[in-house]
Amino acid sequence: MYATLTGDVTLRYVNVDPGAGAGSGDRPPVLLVHGFGSSYEMNWERTGWPTALTGAGLRFIGPDLRGHGGSDKPHDPDAYLPEVFAADMERLLDTLGLPRVDIVSYSMGSRLAWEFALTRPERVRRAVLGGFGPRNAFEGTDLDSLETDTSRFGDVFRTVAALPGTDAAALAACVRGQAARPFTPDPAPAGPALLFVAGENDVMAEGVEDLAGRSGAAGVVRVPRRDHANAVSARAFKTAAVEFLIREAAAGPTA
Repeated sequence: MYATLTGDVTLRYVNVDPGAGAGSGDRPPVLLVHGFGSSYEMNWERTGWPTALTGAGLRFIGPDLRGHGGSDKPHDPDAYLPEVFAADMERLLDTLGLPRVDIVSYSMGSRLAWEFALTRPERVRRAVLGGFGPRNAFEGTDLDSLETDTSRFGDVFRTVAALPGTDAAALAACVRGQAARPFTPDPAPAGPALLFVAGENDVMAEGVEDLAGRSGAAGVVRVPRRDHANAVSARAFKTAAVEFLIREAAAGPTA
């Protein structure tokens, strides 16, 4: 099921095509970009996304980001700058011969999807950005002492770093690399259509309505009674994402 993308950093990924006659038409494949400390399997497969996407006739590609899952895990923070992740995405698309994709992303993955859409707008038709807002996730975090930091993110880091198969040093490097490039909403991606989705109780997505307005997004979908930890598994999230991709496809490409 998994394939390998070789290079300075080797990436593991899945490439699932529902096959001819499944109704995908001219829609591009969907690139799934998972969150921090997760993987394709944890973020997407276990939460039912393959069934939702293939049921709609959508091909998808699901990488394990560097530092995560079955991909290589460097320990240098510079290996985890947003622009480096974006280059990985481009390398994957180039290898698969895909000029353009749609994106569905979550949490840190949405920060990286924003970066990719901003710097390579010709490669993205539209993007569903889940569990994401303009707030600084690392605010108040001691980046040099993640193992003992008492901030909200410090607690998250230790929980994730304790999961089986994770590399705590790689995850710490990932945090420091991401923190070296604080998110800014200006400029916003120009060209790709955007949709934001977040649980109504997701504190990590605070300010998402303002971000959506400033970026000219199609809108914000709030998932009732869900938070950052469980919104990604909600049927409402999957339905909103698939309907957005199919509806926009029927309306034609965005300039």
